Amino acid sequence: MAERLLVLAQFYLNPLDTPRLDEAQLQRLHWLLSSYHNDTGYSVRDILRQLSADCGELIIRGIVYGSPVNTSQMFVKRPTSSNVCCIFNYRRPSYSQIAHIRAEDNAEMRALPKVVFESNSILNSVQFVLQDTPEDDQSNTFMTNNAFQEDYATVQSTTLGEILVDHNTIVEIPIQPTFFSSSEGVRTVSPEARRCYFPEEGRKLINQSYYSIDECLLLCRSKSMMDHCGCVSPPMIGSSTDLKYCSLPDLPCLTKWKSIWYGYDEFAYLQEGESQAAQGQCTHCLPTCNGVSFSITSNVAPLRLNYNGTGYRTGLLKGLTNERPLAVIKFFFKLRFAQATKSELVSTWVVLLNRFGGILSLMYGFSIVSYIEIFYYLTGKWFVYICRAFTKRQPPRPVRGNNSLYWDELMPKGLGLRVHN
Repeated sequence: MAERLLVLAQFYLNPLDTPRLDEAQLQRLHWLLSSYHNDTGYSVRDILRQLSADCGELIIRGIVYGSPVNTSQMFVKRPTSSNVCCIFNYRRPSYSQIAHIRAEDNAEMRALPKVVFESNSILNSVQFVLQDTPEDDQSNTFMTNNAFQEDYATVQSTTLGEILVDHNTIVEIPIQPTFFSSSEGVRTVSPEARRCYFPEEGRKLINQSYYSIDECLLLCRSKSMMDHCGCVSPPMIGSSTDLKYCSLPDLPCLTKWKSIWYGYDEFAYLQEGESQAAQGQCTHCLPTCNGVSFSITSNVAPLRLNYNGTGYRTGLLKGLTNERPLAVIKFFFKLRFAQATKSELVSTWVVLLNRFGGILSLMYGFSIVSYIEIFYYLTGKWFVYICRAFTKRQPPRPVRGNNSLYWDELMPKGLGLRVHN
């Protein structure tokens, strides 16, 4: 049964998954889970969470600014679109299908202490000891999450959102925030030109009280999945709890959707239609005009192994052995200062045109008005000349009445004829 339950891992958004069971076996497993839950429906999201390892088994020790902490009380276990993760400093509410589980998750989250990063010294950093799961633990799916952010942990929102921690290593992670803001004059520019949304614009776009580019991408991906399969993968549910959850019989459709969405095809550029990647439909999701961005780097050093029976003797690893692979990670601010940038509307197109005209006048001796005059003489002036020349070629119309003009040629007097009587 444990081997068959591994099929639930296909609800994660991994485009490289291959079907484990056929449709008949999926229907049978669906019937078994429904019967186990008294035909009231089962939550794939909660089952995946229950079957995964607890945070206390993965993060076994921790120090926050020099003081030891209970790591089981610092992390919450939450399903994401790619795995079940132990999340530190997480503040989003639970999205479980079952009401009492949502209430328990929210109470657990409110009880967690909130760590505020104030120190930039590696000696006063936040440090945790990681321990790998046992080899016989079937919940290990060898998949990683790519999230490092403060809202829904699904979509990577930084330049380096995923850091792989190998066995027996010490990983130092310096964090450098960058603050950015926009003035009120930027509002006059369209979001497509400034490439960002102000809070009210983002909330109106996704019709929610909170906006972030990750939330927008999550809803866009959910809409695409609803249009294709009529349901949404349970680990992917975000702010909306009224969506239909996919169950085991929907896995074949979800597998096909993942191949379409991610465009996993060796010859995708030769094909047309639904076989091409569908991620381009979320181009309307833009970052916020005011916020903070985190730049993350990593420094890796080998962890010295300890071979005696008593384990390590000092430090954070005191008393631990290498029977199960260990790793240490350290978080701290990289610098004592943070860069802040502000976007402002410097000039309109009229001012920009005036500036270009001044540059041309200074460098070439004439301005943009001279270009307009040349354009006029090359187009409008020649048009006037042609029209006038055409009207002169027309013959004069005859004039009727007593005012007619007749030609009377005058003869020279010397050549006249005289008649005498």
